[in-house]
Amino acid sequence: MVFVYAHLSTPFALLIGGAVMGIFVNGMIGGYGALISELYPTQARATAQNVLFNIGRAVGGFGPVVVGALAARFSFSAALALLASIYLLDILATLFLIPERRGAELD
Repeated sequence: MVFVYAHLSTPFALLIGGAVMGIFVNGMIGGYGALISELYPTQARATAQNVLFNIGRAVGGFGPVVVGALAARFSFSAALALLASIYLLDILATLFLIPERRGAELD
């Protein structure tokens, strides 16, 4: 979706493409909340979620600078490929690094 959105040129296409991309981004964040809440005891759950989300937001705030620097140094396509690869890395990390807690008693 990153590649498709980057090549849209009309305002209407950007509006529709942004809405579709927003659905996936917002759905992903909702899933993270459910996953993270199972990993921490009740006493630390809210703090852990807020710290993790806000660290992600802080790092993500540098995204436009990094994409702009990569686009200036290499190409816009290379910058988008890096962004898409980060999303794929995130999917793999979520699938393989977060332990399954189905049936486990929550603290």
